Amino acid sequence: MSKNTPSTPENRKPLEQMTAADFERASRAASTRRENAKDVRYFVQQGGELPASPAVMVAWLTKVASQLAPATIQRRMVSVGQWHRENGYPSPLDDSQVKRVFSGIGRTVGLAQRTVAPLVRDDLLAVLAAVERQKPMRAARDSALLLVMFCAALRRGSAINVCVEDITEHQLGIDLILRRSKTDQAGKGLVVSIPYAQGTKCPVKAIAKWRELSGITTGYLFRSVNRHDQVGNDKLHADSVCRIVKHAVKLAGRDESKYSSHSARAGFVTSAATAQMPLDDIAQVAKHRGMQRLQRYLRGVDQRSSESTFCWLWFAWASIAVDACDRIEAAASFVDSAEKSVSSMRDLAFARLVTVDVKLSTAAS
Repeated sequence: MSKNTPSTPENRKPLEQMTAADFERASRAASTRRENAKDVRYFVQQGGELPASPAVMVAWLTKVASQLAPATIQRRMVSVGQWHRENGYPSPLDDSQVKRVFSGIGRTVGLAQRTVAPLVRDDLLAVLAAVERQKPMRAARDSALLLVMFCAALRRGSAINVCVEDITEHQLGIDLILRRSKTDQAGKGLVVSIPYAQGTKCPVKAIAKWRELSGITTGYLFRSVNRHDQVGNDKLHADSVCRIVKHAVKLAGRDESKYSSHSARAGFVTSAATAQMPLDDIAQVAKHRGMQRLQRYLRGVDQRSSESTFCWLWFAWASIAVDACDRIEAAASFVDSAEKSVSSMRDLAFARLVTVDVKLSTAAS
């Protein structure tokens, strides 16, 4: 297949040949099914067995409690439970002891999810400058990918599925049609607009440069690039996006372990919130269905803003307090001076009266 041969997002049977089981599998995204299958394989490799009894699940939880993050354990438990339901077995997750053991792991280790560092605007510019030191083809692809994921707040799954046919150019920039996404599993489609940006770091210009160098005119926009700087035929793999981001961050001299493919999307939300962009507009660009998910990105921004506001208020209050103290001290000094002046005037008047009285007494005698 040539690199300009269009391909469908998923290889599937013709509609008239699909069975009820095929449609049931299609109720979940292919990526979700792959991850579930991977979790089930890991479960078996780590000592589990299928179908699993509650005792087997408890033994597996005890074994992996010190090896895996609670969020990973929970995800694999869900996948195992899904396998049991699909194959007609009772799920061991419904057992009360299994629930208590996992709850105990959460209370012991903690269930807080790992959060990646956001690739905010200034960091992105530094990373893009480092990316440009790579070979021409890889540099063009990585720059376009990072800019598009940041400016459109795209998840990696949406970015790798963009096709050339989904791009519409217009006077203000381009429109991307997202055929399917994490929040649109039914494939209703969504149009995302990316405007021209001032300067050299423009996502629209970056896409045009990548298409010109790669010669891609149809099919998936983002493809693999080998070590000889040659463009592949297949679309970019989702896991490759994370490696691209980490490699770009490392080239910029930063700790790549803190970043992932989600950093560009998180960076847009963080940068937009810092710039006081309305929350409704941020949610619209980021394709968030509710504000609850968006608040996860905004807590750090809100906290920093609150701390800055508190520091400013404290400084203002301290300045007012110092000014008030200075005024009180000045007033007290004035009163003290006035009292001294009055006292001096009183003493002077008394001295004059005494002098007059002495003169009168002398004259009388």
